[in-house]
Parts: sequence; C-alpha cells; structure tokens
Amino acid sequence: MDLYKHLFNSWHYVVRSLPYFFILYATLSIGSVAAHPKESVLKAVLDRGHLIVGVRSTTPGFGFKNERGELDGFDIDLARALANGLFDSPDKIKFEILPSGRERIPALLSGRVDMVVSQFSVLQKRAQVVGFSLPYCNADFSAIVRADSPYKKNADLNGKVVTTRQGAELDKIILKAIPQAKIQSYPNLSDAFLAFRQGRAEAFFNDNVAGLVIAAREPGKYRVINDLDNPLNANQFSIGVRQDDTVWLSYVNWALTRLALTGVLGDIHEKWLKTQELMPKWARTPH
Repeated sequence: MDLYKHLFNSWHYVVRSLPYFFILYATLSIGSVAAHPKESVLKAVLDRGHLIVGVRSTTPGFGFKNERGELDGFDIDLARALANGLFDSPDKIKFEILPSGRERIPALLSGRVDMVVSQFSVLQKRAQVVGFSLPYCNADFSAIVRADSPYKKNADLNGKVVTTRQGAELDKIILKAIPQAKIQSYPNLSDAFLAFRQGRAEAFFNDNVAGLVIAAREPGKYRVINDLDNPLNANQFSIGVRQDDTVWLSYVNWALTRLALTGVLGDIHEKWLKTQELMPKWARTPH
C-alpha cells in the first residue's frame, strides 16, 4: 500500500510540475534564439493564478446561462477541467463572454483571453491567424426538426423556411445542400432557435452536437437529421490560442490528452451529448 501511495504521490508531483517544465523548455529553446523572448501565456497564467477563457452564453448545451443565471454547458465544463489541471481547482477561472462568434479571434489577438473554448471550428482562414489545439469534439452542421415532422433528408427541406445564426458562410453551407431553402437568419443562435420553437420555421440549423443536446433535453420533441448522403459541413471543435505561442499550445494539447486518458473528456461528452460517439479518434481510450 505504501508503494502505491508513493507512486501516486510521485505521479501527482510530475503532473503538477509539468506546466513549469513547459516554461523551462521555452526559456532554454527560445532564449537561445532571441535575447528577449516573448513570454508564453502559460507563464502569465501561472503567475496570475487563474485562467481567462473566452466563451459564449447563447449556445444551447455548450455555453449558456442556466436557471440560476450561471454559465453552464459542455465548453464551460471543459474550460473548468483545464483550470483544474493547472491549479487543482475548477474555480480558478474567469470567463469572458463573447457576444458573437466574430469576437473570438480579436479577443485572442488582443490578449483579452488566454484561450477560446466556444465551439471553435477549424477553418483554413482561421488557421492562418489562430493556433488550434487537438479537436475535442466532432461536429457537422445539421438540421434540427420536430420529432413528428416528415423530414428525413436535407433535401426534404427544399422550399421550407429554416433558421440559423447570421453569417454568409452559414447560408452558403445550407444552400449548397438545400438550394431552395428559405433562410431566416438571426443575430444569435438563441433567437434562431426561438423562432423555430415558436413554429415560424420547419428547421433550425446548428452544429449536430448542439442538436443532440436539444433533443436530449426534451426527449421525443426534436431530432437531428443525419444525412450521410448529402452532408452539410463536417468539422471539429478545437480550443483557440495565440498562434505564435507554441509553448502554450503544446501545454493545452497535453492537458487535453490527459483529460481524454483519465476519462474526464468522455464524461463531459456523456453529460451533455448522452454519447461518446462524437469524440475524435485520438481521444478514444481503448477498452
């Protein structure tokens, strides 16, 4: 028993010390190249004593305010788990609410946040200015419809009124698969979903993961169209960090790997999506 306790304590020490090993590596490797290397976000976070994370508060299941007025959701739990890995406390975190998806990149580049955990899809244009972590959730842009509706395929929504968040790219994605869809766009997803819920549209377009959350929250009321023959836009969610900070990105990837290996990431998937089917292949631990 003493041996197991010693091994556990040794492992715990190594895990707790790893952030500082990342900083030491950065100092030795970068310091030899530049006389005044730019400080990594990792060191700034550790010196500050808490993590600052950019999140959304209007995305169902991922970043929203619950009945107590507190931030809740998949991305919120993931961010807290990352804070726990840094400080042994999920509460050593400050959330910066980003009113729209357009604010994610500026918040990173300005240094307002240490990272963005907000259904951040990896797109070629974004990858030119943002550093993306390993993906933590597979995603596809999908239609959420009423459970008793006749729509089985994306093409069934041709000529129908559908809702989504404002954004030219989103319109293009929908119209590519459903060219005759009548799109009604809203400033944010919560408004778009409300219009659908009130019967002003036949479908609500969002990420399929959010659709699963909505369907699980009200069983038998909604379902997600999973059209493998005519998919909309397969993608993955990753954590966004400053592109020029390879030390911070390496640490975030290590932290995500640890969450996957310890089962924490899988638990978050189960809690919010009721399945682990959308976990990326790299994160699935063998049984």
